Amino acid sequence: MTDFFPYGKQSINEQDCEQVLAALKQPIITRGELVHNFEEKLKATVGAEYCVVVNSGSTALEAAYYAAQGRVNDKVLTTPNSFIASCGPGIRRGMTPCFVDIDRATGNMDLEKTLLNLDYASSRGRLFVVPVHFGGIAMDMKPIREELRDPRAVIIEDAAHALGSKYPSGEKVGSCTYSDMTILSFHPVKNITTGEGGAITTNDPELYKRLLDFRNNGIQRTGQVWDYDVTAFTGNYNFTELQAALGLSQLERMEAFVDKRRALVKRYREKLKGCDKIRLFTDKQDDITAFHLMVIQTQMDRTPFMEKLREKGVGTQLHYLPLYRHTAVKEKVGDIAEYLPEMEAYAKTALSIPLYYDLTLQDVDHIADLLQQSL
Repeated sequence: MTDFFPYGKQSINEQDCEQVLAALKQPIITRGELVHNFEEKLKATVGAEYCVVVNSGSTALEAAYYAAQGRVNDKVLTTPNSFIASCGPGIRRGMTPCFVDIDRATGNMDLEKTLLNLDYASSRGRLFVVPVHFGGIAMDMKPIREELRDPRAVIIEDAAHALGSKYPSGEKVGSCTYSDMTILSFHPVKNITTGEGGAITTNDPELYKRLLDFRNNGIQRTGQVWDYDVTAFTGNYNFTELQAALGLSQLERMEAFVDKRRALVKRYREKLKGCDKIRLFTDKQDDITAFHLMVIQTQMDRTPFMEKLREKGVGTQLHYLPLYRHTAVKEKVGDIAEYLPEMEAYAKTALSIPLYYDLTLQDVDHIADLLQQSL
């Protein structure tokens, strides 16, 4: 048994190392065949028409906002329970974030409140709906798409946590069945990793073209090998062959990763279900969720509780500090905490505990015992 359990980490095996080393020995180590193969494998895995890989999940969100041409007067309807990259690219483009309170049973935007806010855009701008599938639990996207009346509106799913999950209606997250684009993340603590990396999937050929432009300095090539045009100032967000080699190897184990994480969550539920000081998320979607996080909610004074657990070898984290509390966001939206009571209550009580592929069921038993001893 390890001396310390972080809240999350990557799982790297010998095959992963061998594939990366083999890629390193090739004459082309960026923007090559492996990158293409990884994109093809990803889009087949999730059931989308197109896939563009980039250097991070945050970049994937930047690319999606760019492709959809977000601008001043547009609004971003999203969750306050996320990383800054969910709304940050929109704010930089002059868009206004509009936060929907969460459902504490999932950590996601409250669906009913989301539906009530689908007419948020003004006559001068468009509405961007950016749901985050928190911890891997997919929001029900079907009613959002069905109730969204404005044909100008855009749906960008932030599925950084949710590769391998399915919607309650049965489709795979990433298929873009109910959205214009979906972004994925391959950070080390996510369900598969490429070190750093992200992807955008879509079924729209025009969006796909703009995503490709964004990834490579706004460059568009003509029929001549030597000739190209720069149509926008974007940047270089390309993916390397080394990342793609690791991603392809990790994808071969994705089903095993998902199954193991579900088994670990199930064990946590069994061990913690009798503890009245701990509140868990609903289990209604466990069978279709590729879990990224294991979140508990407790009324304990969190900082000393986290310190006590760390002394016992258990790493924890908060996902997330409400987005509207960050200085850069608060300057845009003002003090809105009183309008988001569920997020406020959640943020005071939430704690992510260890969940990753290399944990054993015995490790979970040990961690659960330490948690309850520390309450």
